[in-house]
Amino acid sequence: MSIETKHILVALDDTGEPKKGMEKAIYLAKLSGAKITGVNVMVVAPTLVSTVTNYRDYLSKKAQEMLGSVKESCEKQGIQFAFKILDGSPASKIAKFAEEEKVDLVIVGSRGLGGISEAILGSVANSIVHKSKVSVLVVK
Repeated sequence: MSIETKHILVALDDTGEPKKGMEKAIYLAKLSGAKITGVNVMVVAPTLVSTVTNYRDYLSKKAQEMLGSVKESCEKQGIQFAFKILDGSPASKIAKFAEEEKVDLVIVGSRGLGGISEAILGSVANSIVHKSKVSVLVVK
């Protein structure tokens, strides 16, 4: 079994914690020569059915802009970066995508809610750790 890291998957959205995950991914990619794939999962609540098309388009546009900016930054640093926008349950989609793409490491930011907030809201990072067949690094 090899512990080489040649492909890193980073879960990204527009909050501060995933940006920390991207910083860690860039650091590790520079050390190992790995390529990075950024993934953003759009979640469209069923209550928005009447405006789902407009809301999905809005989320997609925001994700494309954010991921395009990250790609530009990586390319300036000589790091190969690709991205994918998925739709659905973030933890399940990220874990499944990581396995399908045969990545070596998943990096996800932690919002650090913990306690009652985590119990009520659930934790995407915690869920990914439990669902993923790939090693997961949670960045705080």
